Amino acid sequence: MGVQSVTLKHCWRNAIVEWKVRGIRGATTVTENTKEAIQEAVTELLDAIETHNQLNPEDIVSVTFTATQDLDAIFPAAIARQLTYWQDIPLLDVQQMYVQGSLKGCIRVLIHVNTPKPQKDIAHAYLRDAWKLRPDL
Repeated sequence: MGVQSVTLKHCWRNAIVEWKVRGIRGATTVTENTKEAIQEAVTELLDAIETHNQLNPEDIVSVTFTATQDLDAIFPAAIARQLTYWQDIPLLDVQQMYVQGSLKGCIRVLIHVNTPKPQKDIAHAYLRDAWKLRPDL
C-alpha cells in the first residue's frame, strides 16, 4: 500500500505542474453600434482565439468582456453564450474605462483557460482596428 500511495501522489503532483491557468487576450472593433455588427465582431474574435490556441471550451475557466461606452446594443457575453459548448462558462461584461483619445467601438476579452502551454505560446488576437492596441503582437 505504501508504494501505491507514493505513485498516486507523484502522478497528482505532475498533473498540477503541467496544467496552469493562463490568460488569453483579444480585442476587436466595430464601426456601428448594432447587434449585428457586435455579433459579427465578437464571433470573429472568439473564433480566432479558439482556432489559434486550439482551445477546448471545457478548459475555459472564465471570460471577461469589456466594451467602450459607445457600445450598448448587446452584451458580448450574450453572443458568446450562444456558441457551442459555451453555455456553462462563467461570462462577465463590464464597461471599458474611458480614456480621452482612446479607441472607440472597441470590445476586449480576457479568457482564463487551463492549459499545459507556457504563457509565451498563447496566441492573442487583436483584430480590425484593435491591432493598434498591441502593434507588438
